[in-house]
Amino acid sequence: MAKVIGSYRGNSFSADLVAILKEAGCHYHAPAHRGNHDIWFSPLTSVYFPLDGKILSHHTANAILKIAGLPEQFEAHQDEDAEDKAK
Repeated sequence: MAKVIGSYRGNSFSADLVAILKEAGCHYHAPAHRGNHDIWFSPLTSVYFPLDGKILSHHTANAILKIAGLPEQFEAHQDEDAEDKAK
């Protein structure tokens, strides 16, 4: 499966993460009670887990996938300018 590359610059990983979770059979369980973390359920691990509405870190997105029993699929965005400077 291809890695999803994202950027921390105001872009959220949440939409891509939700699509991956739904494709794997995970589903929304309950609304957030005191914050913006909805509760989801993974049939792969039989675990309920919180899902933030705006995930800015690929580390957090991958941690949620791990809780849900799925492999890591997100990696950090690499600036092309930074790659050129490193050469």
